[in-house]
Amino acid sequence: MKKLLFVFICSAFITLTACNKFLDAVPYSITTTENFYKTAAEAEIALNGVYNVLNARNVQGQGNVSTFARDLTCAMNGATDEVVIQPSYNDVFLAPFGRAGFSSDNLALNNVWFFFYAGINRANFLLERLKDINDFRGARKVEVEAEAKLLRGFYHMYLSMMHGGIPVYDTAVHDPQKPRQSIQEVYTQVIADYEFAFNNLPQRASITGRVNKWTAAGLLAKAHTYLASAKTSGTPNFGLDLNSFAWVDANSSYQKALTYTSQIIQSGGYRLTASYDHLFREAAKAEQYQESLLTAEAANSSGMEAINMIVNGWCPQGNVNNFGGGYGFFRPTGEIHRKYHTTADVRFNHNLTSNFSGNPPVETVLGVRYYVPSVLPSNNTNPNVAGFSMGKFRAMDPKLRNMIGWANSINISLLRYADILLLHAEAQFFTGNEAGARATLSQLRERALRTGSNISVLNTAYFRADFVTELLDERSRELCFEQWRRIDLARFNRYSQTIADMSTTVGFYNPIVATIKQNWIPERIWFPIPLAQIDLNQNLKQNPGF
Repeated sequence: MKKLLFVFICSAFITLTACNKFLDAVPYSITTTENFYKTAAEAEIALNGVYNVLNARNVQGQGNVSTFARDLTCAMNGATDEVVIQPSYNDVFLAPFGRAGFSSDNLALNNVWFFFYAGINRANFLLERLKDINDFRGARKVEVEAEAKLLRGFYHMYLSMMHGGIPVYDTAVHDPQKPRQSIQEVYTQVIADYEFAFNNLPQRASITGRVNKWTAAGLLAKAHTYLASAKTSGTPNFGLDLNSFAWVDANSSYQKALTYTSQIIQSGGYRLTASYDHLFREAAKAEQYQESLLTAEAANSSGMEAINMIVNGWCPQGNVNNFGGGYGFFRPTGEIHRKYHTTADVRFNHNLTSNFSGNPPVETVLGVRYYVPSVLPSNNTNPNVAGFSMGKFRAMDPKLRNMIGWANSINISLLRYADILLLHAEAQFFTGNEAGARATLSQLRERALRTGSNISVLNTAYFRADFVTELLDERSRELCFEQWRRIDLARFNRYSQTIADMSTTVGFYNPIVATIKQNWIPERIWFPIPLAQIDLNQNLKQNPGF
């Protein structure tokens, strides 16, 4: 039977063969790969399907908000010095990420793998059919190609940051028995995809929120700093050569990263949104677009395929339906609390709060009503508050939106201009300009400065003689709960020491750190290859330690 592409026009959502297996089945519509991809309009629908993987509710009926809509955020944030779980939380799939107890049979990890390879396969189908479509206007045909390649590169890169070496696919037919390839081979493809996108995308997409030339530049900076830092810090491969960074020319990679970040700063047209608070409000999308280079876009109705869930722990604990609160399954650590100057840094009371208690007050932000969580005491150096919550993401009054309480129309930024500044500072330092690097950090802190305070207060409080320590602390203060901490600790080879240094007492939820310390082994800087994928493909060699 022919391999089929099922197209659901009503939601612009594409379901197609993906991962290490193909489904032979009766089609749910009359559309197949043989009679689709004939027009520019159909190519645009196919491109929507490539984007959809960022936060799809399911792929071919498999998974359940498995990427940035929910599961991946739990996997990438949990068991760091930012995030642990509430001790009573026992979800078999997601709780292990908060106590470093994940294993190769974890269904959530398998679903992430499946989703991202579905995205890669969708991109490859589109790229192969694109050459025969001739009714595009202007430069749109090459732009579609560039968008598809950028997303293909992103899905490969993220999988590699999670697992190390992985199979790389650049054709629509995926060899189901293909072995893992080295990180070097992965990034050869990733960087080529990003460079094509950088050279062929416009400075802004015609559709708000889509990727553009500067998204590609930012991802190139992200890729080059990742490789260079892993090489410089000696991130281990634990005897599995395909996970080695020995091949990386760190000096060259940092120089390239510096070039790309400099171009974004000088010519990209992005800026730090004036209010840090507006970056994470459900109804503040216009402000978010000022700073976000790559976004997991949410729809305004839970009936759509793309929604984002912040209720597992990324917003203040409280009634979901009445206040827009969350369940509080994942919780902040005492370590993230102690990174902040609690009176001079506005990020402190935004990112860290108590819960919604009693009859919470309301506030209006950009004309939209939100409930206000309880504020943590500013002089509390030991955050032993039962409602200690992540307050970063804020849902509007649930009565103002047309979706079920646990779903949100909030956008999730995957690459922000603030991160570009942080990557720029990193590249400056490693290319010999420490003074410039510290000046860039100071520039970022200016937005975080509470009215009436002087920037010297934060620069003095946050100074570390070891610049990399200062950089990682600043990345945590700015980007906490945004899926980068695990990657940062791994690429700078500081994960195991960070776990060892975490307190089991300072922080209301830090007692679970004792379990994390018991579960932790250095090999856990990599996630395992999902067992279900190894069952399908015996050529997929497992990562050491699993």
